[in-house]
Amino acid sequence: MRVLLFIVAVVIMVSCSSQRNLQKTYIGKPLSSLESELGKPQTVFNKESENIYIFEKIEMLKSTEISQHKLTLDPMVTPKVKKTSRYTVTVVDEVITKIELEEQYDRNN
Repeated sequence: MRVLLFIVAVVIMVSCSSQRNLQKTYIGKPLSSLESELGKPQTVFNKESENIYIFEKIEMLKSTEISQHKLTLDPMVTPKVKKTSRYTVTVVDEVITKIELEEQYDRNN
């Protein structure tokens, strides 16, 4: 019974990940559907049978107070960060065949 519960939990975690949702949304669709959301690609690599496009989306995340559910004199505050989302897209015949997301956070001082 525990093994079955473990397998179900793993399947749910894998199917609900942001990477999986990204793949469900864009694989099999034309590159123009992604360009309409992210704009022009930053870099393009041309290979023999496929092209690799790299898109970047940069967001500035504000600092916010962390709730501790108690009264304190010194509140905890998260720092401001710059979030860079890098999408690596593999395209064959103008159709997206593979997409990967990499997120990087840089603290602003």
